[in-house]
Amino acid sequence: MKIKGQPVWVLFSIITVVCLCLLLTGFLIALKDSSGASSSSSVEKSATPEKGTTGNKTLFLALGDSLTRGTGDSSGQGYVSRVRQTLQKNETSVNVVNLGIKGQTSHQLRAQIKQRRIGQLLKEAKRISITIGGNDLFRKGDSLETLDNQQAIQARQAYESNLRRILSTIRKQNRDAPIFLLGLYNPFGALSDNKKTSAEVIKWNDSLQTIAQEFDQIVVVPIYDIFQLNPKAYLYSDDFHPNDKGYDYIAERLLQAMDQKKKGG
Repeated sequence: MKIKGQPVWVLFSIITVVCLCLLLTGFLIALKDSSGASSSSSVEKSATPEKGTTGNKTLFLALGDSLTRGTGDSSGQGYVSRVRQTLQKNETSVNVVNLGIKGQTSHQLRAQIKQRRIGQLLKEAKRISITIGGNDLFRKGDSLETLDNQQAIQARQAYESNLRRILSTIRKQNRDAPIFLLGLYNPFGALSDNKKTSAEVIKWNDSLQTIAQEFDQIVVVPIYDIFQLNPKAYLYSDDFHPNDKGYDYIAERLLQAMDQKKKGG
């Protein structure tokens, strides 16, 4: 049989060749797409930093309780965001991580910093701030008027043990970063009988200072005096946490300490 003078087998041969060409072209396109997708995926994976890394930025890591969290500040910034804003004006490559937890005690902070993710952040940090002890001392907002001497001693001893372990754990992860340890204040200074609470806070601050001296690169930032003379002016409506002005002063103190440390003071 012939079609327009050509044998049938010639027509079949042409069709077969065309089909093979189409199949080969499709295979090459699919292979290219597969290779491209794999390459793109590898680039995306390598370009995404691992959890905990901060790139080329210097890390300021804030740890602690509701003061670090910013409780009582109408804007929710607290001292950490105030410090961050100032640092970023002078150092464009600053990254801040706030790990403060409202109501956190020294025992809970001990457990928190043992987490793998936080351990990575501790290793990378260039500055570390800590507020801890207020919830141990005041039992989440309670006055010390009902606390007997033995209970007060036991609470302080537990705090001292926890604080040592906290600082020791941090130093195992990071030997060089300065740690700015904020002191405690007395939120009940406006009460008629504030001598007992003030005396106890001073004892705790003495313990804090003594323990800080056992480690290198730890700067104690005192804030007791800010609230002592006129606590109502610097406390939130709950009469326990700092208000906006209180956080302004805390941030100012911390920035002064950071500046002095940077200059080698």
